[in-house]
Amino acid sequence: MAQIIVVSESLERLQGFLIGIEWTNDSALSLIRVDAQQRTALLCDQDADEDRHWRLGPCGLEAMVDERGL
Repeated sequence: MAQIIVVSESLERLQGFLIGIEWTNDSALSLIRVDAQQRTALLCDQDADEDRHWRLGPCGLEAMVDERGL
């Protein structure tokens, strides 16, 4: 089980992304919480092994990396 954090520049864009997820077709994915002030969503993926941190960029989801490149 892994946590997925999605960050967006705007709450509206984050909401649009979450609405677009096929929740009924992906039973392993669940929404844990949305932080409107931070414009982040925390999801849980029961099929994944690694936690991920994503940003909603101009071309869609982009993996966020830390200073070590991870």
